[in-house]
Amino acid sequence: MEHIHPKTVRRRLLLFLYERYFLDPLEMLPPDELFEAQATSRRTVLPNVYYLHDRGYVELLTSYEPPLFAGARITAAGIDLVEDRYQFNLIFPPEPGAVEQEAADVPILMEKLVEEAEFSALDGEQRKCLLRDVQYLRDEVARPAERWRREVVEQVLDWIEGHFRREEESLPSLEEMRAAVARQFVP
Repeated sequence: MEHIHPKTVRRRLLLFLYERYFLDPLEMLPPDELFEAQATSRRTVLPNVYYLHDRGYVELLTSYEPPLFAGARITAAGIDLVEDRYQFNLIFPPEPGAVEQEAADVPILMEKLVEEAEFSALDGEQRKCLLRDVQYLRDEVARPAERWRREVVEQVLDWIEGHFRREEESLPSLEEMRAAVARQFVP
């Protein structure tokens, strides 16, 4: 049996429960449907469902047959997480080779960029402007990748780069971020 990373199982569970919620928001899915949908063992799914429950992303209807539950459905917090692609990809990264993989690099690079901006040599008004521009970029790429506005992202990246006189003073992960974002816009 192949080993599946727990974060991958949790991501799949949340996506499955999210889709089912919008088919019938009152439906509580029985454990058998979750096992079947995940195409993996009960032993793999159960602890991950309980983890998501403990985090507040999944609601469980408990049964008289521990450790099983009678039903599960996604909570409002789980829906919000799935819809905030930036946070969702940061907490539960897509599987390697998934269509969304290019976009999955962006949250990690964005966090590096934020850290580099905070520790940059700029000070005063120039520093405030840099931090505002980085936050603006962060807000833009927090949307689902298909809703990114190319011209906005590229302009903000140019603004960030413009804060530095020489290339060697620039933020080290800026070019990586530019490349990761550019891959999103390739048709």
